[in-house]
Amino acid sequence: MVDRSKQEIYGYDLEPVDISDMLSFVESRHEVHGNKPEVVLSMYGDDGKWHVDAAVRYKGRDGKEEFQPFLLKSYKQLWRAEKYAKEIAEEHGFSYEGLNSSLTNKDMFLQYQKRKHEKDAFTNDLQNEIEKHGTDLLQVVETQVVGDENDQSFLTKKEVEHLINAQFNRIEHMLHSLDPQSKKKTFTDYRDEMKNLLKECHQHFKDSIIEHTLISKQKMDDKVIGLRNGVRDSISEVKDSAKSKVMQSILYMNERLKDFTTVIDQKLYEHEPVQLDRKQNKAMAAQALER
Repeated sequence: MVDRSKQEIYGYDLEPVDISDMLSFVESRHEVHGNKPEVVLSMYGDDGKWHVDAAVRYKGRDGKEEFQPFLLKSYKQLWRAEKYAKEIAEEHGFSYEGLNSSLTNKDMFLQYQKRKHEKDAFTNDLQNEIEKHGTDLLQVVETQVVGDENDQSFLTKKEVEHLINAQFNRIEHMLHSLDPQSKKKTFTDYRDEMKNLLKECHQHFKDSIIEHTLISKQKMDDKVIGLRNGVRDSISEVKDSAKSKVMQSILYMNERLKDFTTVIDQKLYEHEPVQLDRKQNKAMAAQALER
């Protein structure tokens, strides 16, 4: 069991107050003592609820370290509590420490760890699939980007980069098509669907490279475009450029996949009750007044 003094420090058992009350308290301490308080946000789980706590630290009379806890909101859904805490921290420049495991109910903490593990594993699976897809694309470039007898590529660096951009834009767009419809899906369902979509994208990219190469070569043979003002890229330059572009695209997609995982996690728990009713905390108002 966590000792009572530590529970009190973190606002344990307090009732939620409006954030404006906490901000007013921070401003009043700043005006009275001349130093701006530090505000640290955290969460803890208890009694089936996820609580967002604000710990206000400041120097009081004679430079004494003071500490005032505020309980801001309580949610049934973990992701809603996390979202709220992060948004408030970013908006007001507060620190965010995440979940306070020492104050969290044991069963709820195990639930938190299980969900976090599943979410992280799903993100890693998708990122691994994207990296594999990037390797497959570079293999297509290696085998399908060809040129003339002087090793001048029929496709320019810009043309190949454009095709790579279009490929990853296509993948990002297809992510949205994986949102759940009538039935509830699991992370495994989404991962399998993603793999199938990437297979389709791989073939589409290969067909695009071959098609654009044939068109470019035909135009050159017909002297419609000719040598593009006498300047063309070598095959090695095109392949090096493609490698750099694929690596950049993978880094970008890895961040989008994190966002996608968060959305899916929220979707899986979207039918849980929303925010609990906030009650006016008169006791906190009394505590906020320094003696």
